[in-house]
Amino acid sequence: MPLLVTNSRDDRHSNHEEEAVPPLFAGLMREERVDAPFEGALRQAHEEFGEDGFVAALGKFREALALGRGQAALEQRVREAAAREATQLMPGHWRVAEVLLLEVEEAGGQSAAFNSLWAEIERQKREDTIRVALDESDRAEETEYLPHVRERLLRLVQSYPGDAGLESRLHVLDRLLSQRVADDRENNLRRLTLFRDRLDETEKPETLRGFHTLVAPFVSSYAGDPDFGNVLDEVNELCAAYENASKLLAEQRSRESLEVCDHALAHRPGNLLFRRMAEKAKGREWVRLLSESTVQRAREFERNGQYAEAVEEWESMRSIDPHYPGLESELLRCEALQVRAQQPVTGEIEPTPQAVESDLASEIFPSFASLGRSNDLRLGLRIAITEEAWNHLKTGLVATAALLLVLLVLASNAGH
Repeated sequence: MPLLVTNSRDDRHSNHEEEAVPPLFAGLMREERVDAPFEGALRQAHEEFGEDGFVAALGKFREALALGRGQAALEQRVREAAAREATQLMPGHWRVAEVLLLEVEEAGGQSAAFNSLWAEIERQKREDTIRVALDESDRAEETEYLPHVRERLLRLVQSYPGDAGLESRLHVLDRLLSQRVADDRENNLRRLTLFRDRLDETEKPETLRGFHTLVAPFVSSYAGDPDFGNVLDEVNELCAAYENASKLLAEQRSRESLEVCDHALAHRPGNLLFRRMAEKAKGREWVRLLSESTVQRAREFERNGQYAEAVEEWESMRSIDPHYPGLESELLRCEALQVRAQQPVTGEIEPTPQAVESDLASEIFPSFASLGRSNDLRLGLRIAITEEAWNHLKTGLVATAALLLVLLVLASNAGH
């Protein structure tokens, strides 16, 4: 127990002695305790900067800043060391110098001592930025990135006005871009014209109808250009003419369709779509004319009573135009006229009848009657002889009389 008390008394005495130390001496003691690590951090930072170990050097400077924070003398030493290192880093490593000064100013505020250093850093930054931009513009002259490089140079001219190198290079890029735009326009116009000419070789109407979609990727940016507009208008007219010719042909207006095709072929004589449409229209027009002439001949034969010839003309229409309206009706009508013309004519004037006697009654009967009239006489009471039967009877009587005459002559010769 006494030992414990003694120790406790010693501890209290020790604490009392520390509390009794004046503040000035206490500050010096703290500086002595910090000085060794602080000096070591600055020394290591300097060594790392000398060996281009920039990351490690910046880390040691941050360590020194942390150790000297709140102590004016140490903070001043950090700023002085930073100024010395930044001066040695210029001009080749101005970016590292910039980071170093930013670290120091962030910890201790802006310092007028760094103004010259900042001015030198800004000058180096400007020179390097302009040099890199000019180098990139040289490499981009023959690439598709030229417009992007030109935009970057334009921003640099706005950031660094009055720089002769930037302004001169921007002028060169503007001239190159203008020439490239003109060349691209000519190439795209030639491509559009080539696509239009290739339409003459296509056999698919869908290609003509979809022409605008086909050329849109390289034509859409030239909206309002008269040269591009003329080519597109020509294709629009060609497409409209084809649709019109197709519609007219579907409506059996082959002559009008052929006129539309001939007009289009006068400007595009090698166009396969219109050539084939014209051939189809010519074929249908030839069928139409042949059908009209055949019908006219059939009508003329009918008027002249030549029904057999009229039937032949109507029959020929089956091979010319089997879909001619009313063809079967016309053919049946003409055949009926032909059959009627071949029948014997009724209602002719009959000769005066002669009287014959009968056991039942005496009545006057005609010597011959027509077939139609003979059906009206009663069997057993009337005897009707048709004209055809009467002719056969007369022929038979003449033959019999001739035979008897021959027999009489032979008998006379035999008696002598």
